[in-house]
Amino acid sequence: MNDRNQSGQKLHRVWFFLGLAAVAVMAVPYLLLGENAVINYHDQLDGELIAYILQARHLFRGDSLPEFMGGMPKTALVPPAPGFVPLFLTGRYFAALIIMQMTGSMVGYLGMYLLAREVHVREWIAACTAVLFAYLPFLPVYGLAQYGIPLLFWCVLQLKRKRHLAAAYLYVACYALTSSLVLVGFGLLGMGVLWLLWLLWKQRDRAPVFLGAWLLLLGIYVAENYRLLGEVLGLGGTQVSHKSEYVLSAVPFFGTFWQNLTRGGQHSEDYHLLLLAGTLAALLAGCVFRDDRVGRFQRVAGICLLWNLFLCLVAAFWDSAGGVWLRNRMAALGAFQLNRLLWIAPVFWYLAFACGGAVCLELLGRQGGRIAGRLLGVALGAAAAVCGVQILLAGDVKSNIQKLRNPDYGLLSYREYYAIGVMEQVKDFLGEAAGTEPSEYRVVSLGIDPAAALYHGFYCLDGYSNNYPAEYKHDFRRVLAPELERSDYLRNYFDGWGNRCYLYSSECPGYYTIEKGGFYFQEYRLDTEALKELGGDYLLSAAYIANAQEQGLILLNETPLETEDSYYRIYIYAVAPGTAG
Repeated sequence: MNDRNQSGQKLHRVWFFLGLAAVAVMAVPYLLLGENAVINYHDQLDGELIAYILQARHLFRGDSLPEFMGGMPKTALVPPAPGFVPLFLTGRYFAALIIMQMTGSMVGYLGMYLLAREVHVREWIAACTAVLFAYLPFLPVYGLAQYGIPLLFWCVLQLKRKRHLAAAYLYVACYALTSSLVLVGFGLLGMGVLWLLWLLWKQRDRAPVFLGAWLLLLGIYVAENYRLLGEVLGLGGTQVSHKSEYVLSAVPFFGTFWQNLTRGGQHSEDYHLLLLAGTLAALLAGCVFRDDRVGRFQRVAGICLLWNLFLCLVAAFWDSAGGVWLRNRMAALGAFQLNRLLWIAPVFWYLAFACGGAVCLELLGRQGGRIAGRLLGVALGAAAAVCGVQILLAGDVKSNIQKLRNPDYGLLSYREYYAIGVMEQVKDFLGEAAGTEPSEYRVVSLGIDPAAALYHGFYCLDGYSNNYPAEYKHDFRRVLAPELERSDYLRNYFDGWGNRCYLYSSECPGYYTIEKGGFYFQEYRLDTEALKELGGDYLLSAAYIANAQEQGLILLNETPLETEDSYYRIYIYAVAPGTAG
């Protein structure tokens, strides 16, 4: 018996470390490419990473971010995982982002492996499932919000069984520090209430242990978000958020529900459709040869699928006509993204898949079930392989392998997006021309994401925020008004949403980054009087503005600033009150 146990432990370690090594390989392209690596910039480099950088620059100092949108309260740019802010104190922002990516993937692997083993799934199935989960293309700026859920659920099971209590409480605290209350924490706290009620009904003696962990999670979230919660509750001010002016559009309930069920939600796509089909087939086949072991895996998988059915229904309702009707009566709270509940779903899909694989193994050991077990095992293996390919194609791993093979690969790299090597020239140019520091003037960007200027320490009037004063939106709109009048798309985009408080152009609507080349603005219009009143001193443009002078813009550099391999070519315009508009 001892030999068998030792053999099992050895097998467990072998599979665990093989899977861990497979996850570690993910870091290789980033280490080889450095800042030339391709990083998904949407909702990441354009906003969330800037939140970490600015919060680190002003850690424990004041309640505002002076560089951001003319000086916004810290609630205008909240990092999704505050516990990772100290990584950005060193100024090595790319390294901090990659550490977040690898931490998330490693914790995701560990959590999914332990969770699958907790329900007695075999080692190699647990390892394969955990590797797939670890490679899911969740955005690293969200910290452990998604990657960390499996380990959190494992800790919940330990608390129920009163095992590893210190480790479980410690991880609950770590998860709260490295995730977001408004993105996923609210859903987990809600699930925790339901779990607590179940414990009070079935196992009352276990409830206090879990209640302590729930209160710990809630307490840390409240401490992290006290400014934001105070703002929502109207404490300490009467600021009206621009979110109160969101124009909400309903989408069909059943179509959205089906999409949620088969694909997932925004930033939570997990490519589970084929896994789900194979899992359902295995669970149904298990009904024919059911015993206690098969029944256990079916129950776990069934619970997972029911939870996801519930999450998909709630998310679909929130975006449907009924949900929008309700949200329109909730003022700024109507903009709350309850559909982020779908961020919890991937852990359930993948745990159900692991249970499906376990059922296949059980069938192989049953008289009369071997053929079904082999066929279903092959089907599940093929589904996992296709899923793995989809995951690799969807994430940054594939793009960076392409970048290693071809340095001229077309997607924007981290270095190109932030104009590293060019923005330093801009700062030096303005320092010599005006003899001032960046804190003494204000800039706006055109054809360059404002995140690039913020990244390099410029003080900007523009930026990407999901919670800033409506009054500032109205003031900035005066600057944009001439261009907004020329484009229904841009007018509806800014007036009905407005998170991107950018300089738009009707000549290239929807493009916030303009690559150097033959494009130039032939007839760009803005209200420079309004821009000057807002504090604007310079406009950084990625393209030449042909009618700049009549718009009250003075070109300072006839030769644009660039490097040989830069994405941008930057023209600097001084803002002088003119007759534009």
